[in-house]
Amino acid sequence: MDINRIGNLVRIERQRRGLTQATLAQMSNVSKGRIEAIENGRCLDMGVNTVNSVLLALGFSLSVGPAPA
Repeated sequence: MDINRIGNLVRIERQRRGLTQATLAQMSNVSKGRIEAIENGRCLDMGVNTVNSVLLALGFSLSVGPAPA
């Protein structure tokens, strides 16, 4: 899982939708600080459920698959 890629995806999609970090935080039931941390690639210490809640609020999902060779 590329944490920076997830963060960039969240930031780009949030901005595309015209959402503030605070609005996305409310939509995903996490703190604004968590949104900021995810967008800056600092989400390794938070649970998968937290990151997944933010992704689901933006219409994305977190999935696991084989690592690239």
